[in-house]
Amino acid sequence: MDILLDVLTRPQRQDSVSDQLADLRLIANKLGMYDAADAINQWCKNLPKLKYGCYYDLEEGDKAQDDCVIDNSTFSDCVHAKRGMRKEQCEYWRLLGS
Repeated sequence: MDILLDVLTRPQRQDSVSDQLADLRLIANKLGMYDAADAINQWCKNLPKLKYGCYYDLEEGDKAQDDCVIDNSTFSDCVHAKRGMRKEQCEYWRLLGS
């Protein structure tokens, strides 16, 4: 498809897999790839709900917290949080258990 040659490479997104797949489904529909869009839609329905947590400043044996100061707008409680930032952009927001 020649149209894909005109698409600029973008930086990696830091939002969830389900959000990225939802956008990919919309793009597939716009390109007339309806079967692929339907397959993405089905796949999204079967995705497990992944849980994330904050791994900043953990001591040996500590468990990651499944919340973030960004959720409560208490940005001053973390040196990494900034107004307008999403927790998915933080290097310490990772899959729990990883």
